[in-house]
Amino acid sequence: MREITEHKAYELLENKYERVCLDYVIFYEEKAYEGLATHKTAIVEAFKVLREKFSCYDALYVEADKMLATHSSIDELLQTPSDDYCNKKLNKDRSFTPPTPIPYWFAFLEPPHGTPYLKSDFIAFNEILFPNKSDVEVYRWNNDFSNYFDAGKEWWGTGLWTVFDKNTKLIVVIGASLTD
Repeated sequence: MREITEHKAYELLENKYERVCLDYVIFYEEKAYEGLATHKTAIVEAFKVLREKFSCYDALYVEADKMLATHSSIDELLQTPSDDYCNKKLNKDRSFTPPTPIPYWFAFLEPPHGTPYLKSDFIAFNEILFPNKSDVEVYRWNNDFSNYFDAGKEWWGTGLWTVFDKNTKLIVVIGASLTD
């Protein structure tokens, strides 16, 4: 498994979506796909990448034996909010209780200090990440196997998703854990 550092999504996160408060790590799986085991390995490797890239993750640990996953679908992962708020964000003072567990759209569009991004940004970014939605496998993970989740458990929430594209052999790890 090797990180695809030249993936277009990284460029977008650095230049266009720099206020997105999620951690993304994108890998190419060089070995044969082993279902859930491949996803689990991707998380362990992604946390190593985060430790190397960001000093705030220096003490990041993973207790792999405590990792649990729930099979999901790409439609569930890419679900968007049902209200109109995220279409224009005209009301800056949205009174909203974070959903539990937080959905991916919420993690992207509603971090503790807000973003200017709209539902259309969420959709456009995920078209780059997941252009081949018909043959992917998605898992949502628990938040009890790493100190990565400590900040999010304080208030905002946590999320961890893995998505494997069987055609391109790319696996994306998406992590969310913030506090105010």
